[in-house]
Amino acid sequence: MALHCVVSAGGSPGVTTTALGLAMAWPSRVLLAECDPMGRRVVSGFMADRVRESVGPGLLGLAMAAESGPHARLPLEDYVLPIPGEDFVELLHGVRDPRHGVRLASLWSRLSEVLASRPGDVIADLGRIGGRDTPDALLRAARSVVMVLKPTLTQVDVAAPRLDALKGLVGDRAAVGLCLITDGPYSAAEVERVLGTPVFAELPHSPADARVFSEGARPRRTFKTSLLLRSFKCLGRRINATAGAQTMDVGDEDGAVLAGAGTVARGVR
Repeated sequence: MALHCVVSAGGSPGVTTTALGLAMAWPSRVLLAECDPMGRRVVSGFMADRVRESVGPGLLGLAMAAESGPHARLPLEDYVLPIPGEDFVELLHGVRDPRHGVRLASLWSRLSEVLASRPGDVIADLGRIGGRDTPDALLRAARSVVMVLKPTLTQVDVAAPRLDALKGLVGDRAAVGLCLITDGPYSAAEVERVLGTPVFAELPHSPADARVFSEGARPRRTFKTSLLLRSFKCLGRRINATAGAQTMDVGDEDGAVLAGAGTVARGVR
């Protein structure tokens, strides 16, 4: 139905934790695709004590299948596995060894078509963007792109040129927004003003709850009603609402598009 990409500008702001939490809070069937060329996180983190069988080759296996059948449709479903305890969430796990990331370059274009047309929604974790290994084809096929960052001067400064390049890449085809991890001195309004990009949601800085997603830690009894889980649900609703509006705007006869891609300022004041 729709492909949504979650990215970072760098600095380890928690993009994989956000993508996984968003998938688990998603209101309908969803596939989490780990498409970060630098390596996977979910299998060795959240799923470490939840899986008793082999997880298979995942994204690397799919890349090898693409190499052996360059003109055949990608057998995506052969490499997807369910996330234990989640009835409507599936996973395409990423490469374990970053050295295998070079084998993914020829996969992205074909994978983007399959993911964008797959029944149900897809959340793709692309990790850090802006380098030569960025999966540009996935960004072009996305309905929305969410950049995760902390509201600090360092991360805002790094994010600005990458957001500028991202908006030039996706044009009017995708809604671009921010997800702030509230571990910094600046407000959402300040970050919006400086980066010229709307903040879709703010996630609390909650290390104990975040470790459930990042490391597979045992959840607290109040985990399912925690502010972090509620914030992921809010983020999902905002993405769906904004992406839906973006689709209608792009289809309008007058070519109107969503507002919000303003001029990027040079720094937080």
